[in-house]
Amino acid sequence: MLENIFGRTTTVKIVEAFLKKENRSRWMNLREVSRHSQTNPGTVSRNIHVLVENEILVEERPSEWSRIFKLNTDNKYVLLMIEFYEKLLETRPTHLRNP
Repeated sequence: MLENIFGRTTTVKIVEAFLKKENRSRWMNLREVSRHSQTNPGTVSRNIHVLVENEILVEERPSEWSRIFKLNTDNKYVLLMIEFYEKLLETRPTHLRNP
């Protein structure tokens, strides 16, 4: 949905993966982010730091080799993004909605 407005960038695809209702409070590792955003894991790894630096995502390191990410719902801008995303979903034509 966001790609239709902002174009097909990796960052947009990653953000949209986290904005989906089922993923908003979910911690995901790079492989899961890759799967949900339909993006190569290496590409996700190279681009996700921008979202962490801008406090859109929170990063945790449960071990030396593991990184997990979650939408930063303490950030007021993230809350606005969620609201915007929900409004977009409400206004898209019926034939484009998920069943």
